[in-house]
Amino acid sequence: MKLTGILGNGSGKLGSSVFSVSAGEQIVRQYQPVVANPNTTSQVNQRAKLKLASQIAASMANVIVIPKNGLQSSRNLFIKKNFPLFSAQGGTAQVSYENLQITDATRGIPAINANRVGTEGSQAINVSLAADARGVATRVIYIVYKVSDDGQLQYHSSTIVVEAGENGTFPGALPYVTGQVVIYAYGMKDRNASATAKYGNYNVATGEDVAKLVMTRTLSASDYAFTATRGTTILSGSDQNIQVGTNQSRVYVTASGNGSVTGAGVFDNGTQVTVTATPNEGSTFLGWRLNGQSSYVSTSASYTFTLQATTDLVAVFHTEGTDTPNPGGGGGTSYE
Repeated sequence: MKLTGILGNGSGKLGSSVFSVSAGEQIVRQYQPVVANPNTTSQVNQRAKLKLASQIAASMANVIVIPKNGLQSSRNLFIKKNFPLFSAQGGTAQVSYENLQITDATRGIPAINANRVGTEGSQAINVSLAADARGVATRVIYIVYKVSDDGQLQYHSSTIVVEAGENGTFPGALPYVTGQVVIYAYGMKDRNASATAKYGNYNVATGEDVAKLVMTRTLSASDYAFTATRGTTILSGSDQNIQVGTNQSRVYVTASGNGSVTGAGVFDNGTQVTVTATPNEGSTFLGWRLNGQSSYVSTSASYTFTLQATTDLVAVFHTEGTDTPNPGGGGGTSYE
C-alpha cells in the first residue's frame, strides 16, 4: 500500500507496520518477523499434514458436497473439517481414510456392508447399510475409491440408490474393482414434496452429480438434508469388508511414530475394549489421542475403555533425539 504525501519520507517500524521509501514514494507493509528456524519439528509435521490433506482434497474434489462459503471453497472447507483427523511424526503424516467426511452434516448413518461378487468386468461390488436408514435418508450415495500402491485415493465410481428395500438398508451395486478400495456412503433426505433427484432434464445418478449441484448451488439446502459420511475398506485379496452390526462399532488403532499397536476391530457397543501400544527400541510411548483430539485421553500403554461409537485412537511415540510431541499445544510438536 502506497502512502504518498501523507507521512512524508518516513521510515522504520510503527506497531505492526514497516515504513520505507522506494523510488521517491512512501511504502508501508505488514511487519514479518524473521523466524530463526523455519524448519522446527512442529512446522515440518504441520506442513506434512497440510500436504496430505491437500492431496486427498484434490482427489475427492469431484464428490465433496460441502457448499462453498463466500471466498472459502468447498475444497478448503473439506480440509478444515477433516484436518483434526490427521497426525504426523517425523515429517510423515497419516489419516484413516474411512473417517473422512465428504459432507458437512453431523447426523449419523448406519455402517456399510460391502462385498465383491464375481470377477472383474462381469460382476460388481454389492453395497448396503447395516441397519434401517429410512428415518434419515430417502436416497443413499455410495462412492468407491481405489487405493493405489503408494496409498493414494483414486476415484473409481459412484451411484445413488433411491429404493430403500424392505429392510431400509438401500442395497445397490457398483462396478467391480480389484485391490484395496475405500467405500463411502451418505444419505439425502427430502425436506419437502417438491424435492426430486431430477432437475429439469438433468438426471442425478451419481455422487459426482450431487457434488456438481451443490457447488453450483442448484441443489438447495431447503430441499435436502444430508447425513454424515460413513466409510469402509475392502482390503486387497479380500472379498468383503469387516461387517459392523447394528449394535456394534469399529475401533481404529494407528501408530504415530516408532512403535506398534494392537486392539483394532469390531466390537459390541457397551463392551470393554483394550488397545495396546508397544514402542520400538529407542522410542517411548507418550499417550493415546482420541478422535483427532490434541490432548491425550490416556498415557497408559494398555488403555481400556467402554465402546459406545466408532472410535479412532492414535498411539503417539517419541524417538530419542527429536522434539517431544506436546498434546496441549505449547512447544514441541503440535498435533492439533
